[in-house]
Amino acid sequence: MKNRHWVFLGAIFILALGLRLYGTGTREIWYDDAFSYFLAKQSLGQIISGTAADTMPPLYYFLLHYWMKIGESLFVLRLLGVLLSLGTLAVVIDLGRRLAGIEAGLWAGLMVAVAPFQIYHAQELRMYTLLGLAQVSYIWFFVRLQQLDAGNKAGWLWVGLIFTGTMAMYSHNLAIFGLILPDFYLLLKRAWKGLLKLAGAQVVILALATPWLVMIPGQIDKIQIAFWTPLPGLVEVMQAILEAHIFLPLEGAVMVTGALLSIWCTVLVAIESWRQRKTPGVGLLSLLALGLPILLFTASYVMRPIFVPRGLILSMLAYAILGGWMITLRWKKFIGPFLAAAFIGAALISLPAYYSFSGFPRSQFKAATEYLRNTTAAEELILHDNKLSYFPSHYYDLELPQEFLVDEAGSHNDTFALASQIAMQLFPAESLAQAISGKETVRFVVFSRAIEEYRSLGADEHPVMAQLGDAFTLSGHESFGDLEIYIYQR
Repeated sequence: MKNRHWVFLGAIFILALGLRLYGTGTREIWYDDAFSYFLAKQSLGQIISGTAADTMPPLYYFLLHYWMKIGESLFVLRLLGVLLSLGTLAVVIDLGRRLAGIEAGLWAGLMVAVAPFQIYHAQELRMYTLLGLAQVSYIWFFVRLQQLDAGNKAGWLWVGLIFTGTMAMYSHNLAIFGLILPDFYLLLKRAWKGLLKLAGAQVVILALATPWLVMIPGQIDKIQIAFWTPLPGLVEVMQAILEAHIFLPLEGAVMVTGALLSIWCTVLVAIESWRQRKTPGVGLLSLLALGLPILLFTASYVMRPIFVPRGLILSMLAYAILGGWMITLRWKKFIGPFLAAAFIGAALISLPAYYSFSGFPRSQFKAATEYLRNTTAAEELILHDNKLSYFPSHYYDLELPQEFLVDEAGSHNDTFALASQIAMQLFPAESLAQAISGKETVRFVVFSRAIEEYRSLGADEHPVMAQLGDAFTLSGHESFGDLEIYIYQR
């Protein structure tokens, strides 16, 4: 690489690190973050039993378990995801370099560095950045094997492909959809010998993943009952396209501008990729960018909907490489500079909204918990409408006398399995009557949207609030953004 390339590379990593570290210690956690924290605190055996009853494999929880030996502050906890995200960035840049040259790789790296979607998942205490790293590394090994000269030893590349494929399988249950895309690529090329070798490696991956695969049928049954994603249509497809470029939700002129830039980038990359379809590597990246959404979209009409943007993290990384390639190829035609400006501009105008977002489900839990800590006596009860507000509040203060109401059995919210409860030793109240028995003061914590949802269904008020109103007198009310605290006294 030339000196200017090294400078650009260093600047990309510094920018990526800064954007991912900003707010890591202060940004609100939410239910999924807190779920990961409380499960990762347990022993490895408890983690396995907890995840077996959940919907995700245990690898990320294992990593977080050992990472927490360093510390348990939000900054330290999120630093794991930041480092995984930087690893992903490095693989993306080198994959782009091997397919299209160093400049394409660097442009792809810049787009990944500033992408709100990638920053969001780097700061989450969830497995999606680990999934992205595993899947894109699997593709990196696949590309290396395809580019290998005859006679060169490929043993370590096959070991790397099997290792990263297995890592993906233990990271997320949707990983298999990304791992089979190279099979379609070889099938379309009629590369039968390569397809046979890849299939052999994938058999090894499945064998290594068998200890977890036996859990999946039970998890699929759970997803069919307790999962809230809608059947995908045009709205969900558009959401995925927008999230590849901007943070959602946005409002007003920023939303309109971000949407227009996102659509413009998507259309332009599609057109330029079609023009370059015979260029080696473009077909593979196009298949990765488009094939995974098609697979998940189709599968959602066979089983419970699984078409969710976070499951498309490999597609978004491939799309960034494709975008960087098209920028490089069309730079002298002025299309490249405009495309680069649109990609970077769309990301940058939406980042302020990302960093300042404090609405559901990432509400102002820390401020609300501080208020509760300062106003709640030991004999009083803090009652959460559900686990979504309880878990973050419990993270911020483990000693507060808090309980949460159980999810309606069989509903799409009924996601906190008994085995997970046992593993974490966090149990919902058996009933509202049991929770408030003998209490003179109850502070009821509920999301504004929950109250509004009941009103939209024709109810005069939230049913729990109606029951509390029968036994208590409403004596106070505090709001923290869209998080409401109602104070009831006998």
